[in-house]
Amino acid sequence: MSIVNAPAREIAAKVVYYGPGLSGKTTSLKQVYAGVRPESRGQLISLSTEGDRTLFFDFLPLRIEPIGGLTLRLQLYTVPGQVFYDATRKLVLNGADGVVFVADSQATALEANLESMSNLEGNLAEMSIDLSAFPLVLQYNKRDLPDVVPIAELSRRLNRFGAPECATVASRGEGILQALREVTRLVVKDLKSRQPHRSPARVRPAGKGAEPSRPAAPAKAAGGSDGPAPPSPAGPPPAAARERVPLPALSLARLFPEEGAGVAEVELLVRERAYGPAVRRAAESLSDVLAGLAVEEQGAAARALLLGLDGREYLHLRKLAARPDALATERDALFALYLLVSATLKAERI
Repeated sequence: MSIVNAPAREIAAKVVYYGPGLSGKTTSLKQVYAGVRPESRGQLISLSTEGDRTLFFDFLPLRIEPIGGLTLRLQLYTVPGQVFYDATRKLVLNGADGVVFVADSQATALEANLESMSNLEGNLAEMSIDLSAFPLVLQYNKRDLPDVVPIAELSRRLNRFGAPECATVASRGEGILQALREVTRLVVKDLKSRQPHRSPARVRPAGKGAEPSRPAAPAKAAGGSDGPAPPSPAGPPPAAARERVPLPALSLARLFPEEGAGVAEVELLVRERAYGPAVRRAAESLSDVLAGLAVEEQGAAARALLLGLDGREYLHLRKLAARPDALATERDALFALYLLVSATLKAERI
């Protein structure tokens, strides 16, 4: 699921390198990282697990046509290949816009390739995604080794979807960028197909002929007479309110019948203009969401990354929550609410 960063005029698309253990996913990602200009790439982050690793970095590919006026930023991930890391694979796969399936070309790895492809298809199906209609590239790796399965046979066994294929030697970087270009092309095509077609809005120019702004009508006081509404009290809600937060007619908490208490509490604090407590409550609720993920990685930052949250946004929320309440603004509180809702939605899809 692509993420739009409006201030930066960017759209972030997530591409996951999938495949069995030791097929060359990590080596492929490192080769891409080495081949990308340093000024256009982010930090390469490695989350180690016992016997395998999850890697991540993002970069701005060059010579890519803008999508709806937005620059494309690719976020590249690998997943652990071992079977017992399936929960982490699902988490990394969540929100993906495209997949590079890295197959081990050796004959001894054929069954592992088939099992991993079936696992990929099943995990996407749980997210209501049909792999046959999803941006997918098959990368047949280790073509330099003896006893490799012919590409025609690998294609017959693994590529039921007619996806683009690339023969690669990841240890030497051969074919790696070609596979990346193919999946980028498919992702861009898919993103463009999902762009809404809207007529440009007509904007009335200011000055001559512009309609003057109308002052807002004064609110009615409780007794029915016109007058200013009483100010909303600041500060956190009482304990009784936190136990059962009444939902207004429109509430994002209705998206989460079981897990929406934190969202409802933050909404209430925002309505009460208690922006500092709203930010802190959102940060606490987000920590609860991350702690509840069924993955092997420890640490909130690692879990936030695997969940697909923007690392810069997550760190920004942590900084906001550590500031004095008096410095918090409505914008800070709404940002905190947005990040909490985003994380809760992502976690529910797993």
